[in-house]
Amino acid sequence: MSTTNNTSPMNLSQTVDKLDSTGVNWVMFRTHFIGAMKAQKVWKHFMGEAKKPMEGSTGPTGLEAWQEKEDLASYLLMQKLPDSILAKYLSKQTVTQMWSGIVTEFTSKSMMMQTNL
Repeated sequence: MSTTNNTSPMNLSQTVDKLDSTGVNWVMFRTHFIGAMKAQKVWKHFMGEAKKPMEGSTGPTGLEAWQEKEDLASYLLMQKLPDSILAKYLSKQTVTQMWSGIVTEFTSKSMMMQTNL
């Protein structure tokens, strides 16, 4: 009997809608995306709580393991951003920096939309 991993990156990426470049779906995108990243065990990378280990550290808390999670977090985020938004944040060095910029931009857009209602 085989079991399916419901938290694989492919399944998670299919359950979260892509962020609209206007920010019209920001609140729900953020809610679903955070839940998906927590399920994938990479949310700490977005929040800056997964500190990069020292060069040469090994094991489950080593640099290689950290980099794998960072790469997965980056991949999952990039899949859900329109190209125009992704291009703005590609130069950031970490997922934390990318996410922080996106949160700032889209929280502002969302607030402006609410004022215009």
